[in-house]
Amino acid sequence: RTMARARFQTGTLGVEGKGSRAHYFVRFRVYAADGSSRYKKAPVGLVSKMSKREATKQKAAIVAQETSQLPAVVTAQQRGDMLFETFYKERFLPLKADWSEKHRKSFGYIMDSFVMPKLGKLPIGSIDKVMVQTVINNLSNYSQSTLKHVREKMSSVLGEAAEQEFINRNPVAGAKLPKDAKKPARPILKMEHLIQLIDRLTDARDKAIFLVGTFCALRTSEVFGLAWKHFHHEPDGKSYFMVEQVAYDGAVHEDTTKNEASRARVHISPQVLKAVLQLQKETKDTSPNALLFQSTNKNGRSKKGSPMCPGIWLQRKVQPIADEIGIADEYGTPITVNFRATRRTACTLVQEHGGTVATAQSFLRHATPDATTKIYSQPVPENVKIAVNDYEARVYAARPEKSKLVRVK
Repeated sequence: RTMARARFQTGTLGVEGKGSRAHYFVRFRVYAADGSSRYKKAPVGLVSKMSKREATKQKAAIVAQETSQLPAVVTAQQRGDMLFETFYKERFLPLKADWSEKHRKSFGYIMDSFVMPKLGKLPIGSIDKVMVQTVINNLSNYSQSTLKHVREKMSSVLGEAAEQEFINRNPVAGAKLPKDAKKPARPILKMEHLIQLIDRLTDARDKAIFLVGTFCALRTSEVFGLAWKHFHHEPDGKSYFMVEQVAYDGAVHEDTTKNEASRARVHISPQVLKAVLQLQKETKDTSPNALLFQSTNKNGRSKKGSPMCPGIWLQRKVQPIADEIGIADEYGTPITVNFRATRRTACTLVQEHGGTVATAQSFLRHATPDATTKIYSQPVPENVKIAVNDYEARVYAARPEKSKLVRVK
């Protein structure tokens, strides 16, 4: 359901048609309950019948009327009978205007995939603890991570329902995860596998992408959101990336990071710097807003210069090498190589070789209660630089030495 919302709009007055058919029209935004919006166009009147001043007055009246709608009043008797789906769309989502587009999309995916098919058509007042636990139990073939997301989303919606007095209490409180739910696989890569992957990536762009993701420990959206203005190469060796935007779904989202701790300087180690400088030499467009890793539009599916598709790049450039090498976990199960795996690997190896938990947190830019607001644009701590450089050096040292030939006399 779409509803207009007052946004202090004036609308845009335009003219279309010719001769006696020429008429004024007004365009303005209409907002959906979930916070998304679209443009709406409404006729104002014939140009031959009214002056522009009259059309402007009429335009203001139309916009005021169309954008002044409010959700219908719900009586106490109607509250418990409202469908769960209706409450979610009309009474819950409108309160989440501060959500990022990415969070809104991920929240909606969980709700539409796992919750709505079971609870959507039920009166919200009829949903009890047993129903909620049954929804979770029936998803036991999914991972614990997925079940936690489902429980969290249900609790958020039904908690708001309790807050608005549609129900007496939140029925998700105390809901448990099934014991047989799959534990999430969190494999890490061996150093010898990392160096084999690196050595087999011969293209300058491919090597730079993988090294940045591996040794800068960036998230996927951060890697493909880097622009040349974020690359700072200082002569004193203090080169770094400034992470302050991300890319996903084929678009760049400026001034956006996962959290405030993510918005930080990221130290660039020597081999990464070498790869980025080589890429810079081979790249035609290195203007400040141009992306380091741009789509070349070879298949005609995306605009040239737009962000690459991470999944396709990993599937075509990295995973075939990983399969050929035989990268697998301790049970012999093939590992999907992506930047989640490389971030886990970085975190594990840094701590295994003397780095503190605080160093690893700063390296991966994980949010912590006391650091969330203190990291923005701060210099990279010296201990993090040492840990990153040491991590990279140990991976490169894992390269097997070439066998020496002995001349036989």
